[in-house]
Amino acid sequence: MELPAGRVVMVGFGKLLLHQMDGFLPQDSVVVVEDPDIVRKRAVHDAAAGLRCVGSVVAAPYHQDLAFVAAVEEHLAGEPVALVVAGLEYGVHGAAVLAERWGRPGAGADAAAALTDKLRLRAAARAAGLRNPEWTEVHGPRDVEKFAAGGPVVLKPANRHASLGVQLLEPGDDIDAAWELTVSARDDLMLPDRELTWRYMAERRLHGHEYSVEALVRGGRIVFLNVTDKLTAGGRYPVELGHVVPAALPDTVREGFGEAMARLVEATGYDTGILHAEWMLGEDGPVLIECAGRVPGDSITFLLDAAYGGNVIRTLVELLAGGDPRLPGDAPMAAAIRFLTAPAGTVTDVTGVEEVAQRPGVLRASVTVAPGDRVAELRSSWDRVGEVMLLAADPAAARAAAEEAAAAVRITADREAAL
Repeated sequence: MELPAGRVVMVGFGKLLLHQMDGFLPQDSVVVVEDPDIVRKRAVHDAAAGLRCVGSVVAAPYHQDLAFVAAVEEHLAGEPVALVVAGLEYGVHGAAVLAERWGRPGAGADAAAALTDKLRLRAAARAAGLRNPEWTEVHGPRDVEKFAAGGPVVLKPANRHASLGVQLLEPGDDIDAAWELTVSARDDLMLPDRELTWRYMAERRLHGHEYSVEALVRGGRIVFLNVTDKLTAGGRYPVELGHVVPAALPDTVREGFGEAMARLVEATGYDTGILHAEWMLGEDGPVLIECAGRVPGDSITFLLDAAYGGNVIRTLVELLAGGDPRLPGDAPMAAAIRFLTAPAGTVTDVTGVEEVAQRPGVLRASVTVAPGDRVAELRSSWDRVGEVMLLAADPAAARAAAEEAAAAVRITADREAAL
């Protein structure tokens, strides 16, 4: 479809998302809204200069602040708006507020508020009868200790992203130390320097296999759904290490995920856009972990495009512009990604990347560290050091090939050299 005339307003500078949109959006059509502190820290003006579709940047506070609304409207000076999109997790609520204000398709402000605060999401899901773990808001280590009552729990921030501060605690773990680590976990590059309000929660540990569900929604109805098989790190920090699209599941199980997602859409009042929900598959069906109201990270959109043979970002843009885009059907292929990790320390050698990149079916093989770089302990997504992505005939073949390719990339590090 041809997009309607008007500006594309993006709340939060989503650099990767803009690169994906750059091939089909009109030149200079995008207005990026970003907090002044982050414009400076991420050198947004310089980064945006390399993107054909970006026309301007509005520096205005939007993190837990609505001051940006007036600033954007002053900048637009009455120009029509074709669509509004969140560039980042932290921009989800702001994008929904603008879309609702201007009568454009979007999540809806109330739905976005629930999707950016896990405590509000839990309350909405519970009211709708969805399966949730037992949970509570916590304000300090004694609250966590009381809730845990000697059992395993998950401690996490309620309104951050990228698995920052999430910990799986076992009986006997030092809860005071865990609390300090969770509340001190900050993604400073993505946040303004001013003080913000953070909330924290504790949950009973779930047991089962983890999946995510990606759904395109129009007018409160799911029009496309995919289930992604997930691999997460063991131990205290459940960092995501790999994905397979689509998951190899019996039809009845996939239908169960679809039914759970439909109830979640209804529970939050979500209207139009994309959802990325994480679920644990238990004996009685899917149990909700969390849900994001924005484009999934971890290269999942690339996996979707490879497996289904479409362009999910363009489809999303067309939905947000009020269109009726052609939607993907069944996936004729399977795609997988395996994220690379390394021991904490100073990198001494990296081998195997070039060989892996030449293997049949490999779409991407990259490492983000080189000898001399410091690797931190694996505590969040930011601590991963590369990825291997590939396409195969079916999910089992994709998973096996991704594991084999990842094992062929060797990153060695000297722990003593880092001390």
